[in-house]
Amino acid sequence: MSKFTLIALLFLIPLPAFAIDEVSVQIIPLAPPLDRPQAEISGLTWCGNRLILLPQYPERFADDGNSYFYYLERQQIENYLDQKSNSALKPKTILVNEKQLRKAVSIFDGFEAIVCKDNKVWLSIEALNFLGTYQSFVVPGIISFENQATIEIDQKSLVFLATQSNMKNIGDEAIVMLGDDVIAIHEVNDQRAVPSPKARKVTRQTQTLSELNFPNIPFRITDATDIDQENRFWVINYKYSGDKFSRDSYDLLTNKYGEGTSHEKYYNVERLVELKLQNNSISLVDSPPIPLKMTHVEGRNWEGVVRLKGRGFLLATDKHPATLLGFIEGPK
Repeated sequence: MSKFTLIALLFLIPLPAFAIDEVSVQIIPLAPPLDRPQAEISGLTWCGNRLILLPQYPERFADDGNSYFYYLERQQIENYLDQKSNSALKPKTILVNEKQLRKAVSIFDGFEAIVCKDNKVWLSIEALNFLGTYQSFVVPGIISFENQATIEIDQKSLVFLATQSNMKNIGDEAIVMLGDDVIAIHEVNDQRAVPSPKARKVTRQTQTLSELNFPNIPFRITDATDIDQENRFWVINYKYSGDKFSRDSYDLLTNKYGEGTSHEKYYNVERLVELKLQNNSISLVDSPPIPLKMTHVEGRNWEGVVRLKGRGFLLATDKHPATLLGFIEGPK
């Protein structure tokens, strides 16, 4: 092959962009009790114009022995972003009737995700069996905002999801609603731990399971937005600096699209990745992820994400490094 032929071929081969623009996170202050790290927000979802913030352990701040989720009105959030108010956003409570749910899942280890449509919700639960193996459950419920907002758990429709990775403290941390049914996504889909990952669809009417092919994605998937009219949705893809397993992960997205300046500087990964549901399969959309600009060596464990229509996304962390509600501009 001549030198000129080689040069011509190089121009024809698409090369990865080794720099990618990062998006800054605007922090929205929260009023008590969600301003404390112990709140451990593990999921977000919209119910109409109400943003539900899901605590992993919803009994922590209750003096009456009950469990409570929290919500904010959309107008509160938009008033803050539009600089019409600079006050911390005060959440309202949702009383959760768990019934005997915790006894039914062996050793309860917290709520991990929530989705809502009209008056219906689904919840993802992380638990351990008596041998110490982590596992997941999903359960539907009915939500009402009349007088005292409530969620009635439908314990009889509890569905068990076996672990795919057999890893400690790992479950199905992201769920998306499809009609009245739910699709659960395992937190780890690294090809070394899960060679052929599957998302699990649970049919609400029959509580039956079916599988959807899912791509090998490195690091953790901790929450997902709703599915849009093009059957697309975004997931949080997070790499924790102390996670030894993730250190040797093959990052196909960085290799293809490059990384931002703070990702070059710090060991963590904080980004949103777009997926598409088609023909009983979920695949990566052929477009760059949205990397978040990091400002500190300690990463932010984003565990909640929703779209904010016409603006971008809202995100929430658990206790690492604190309880944070953030906004980023993004696809409208």
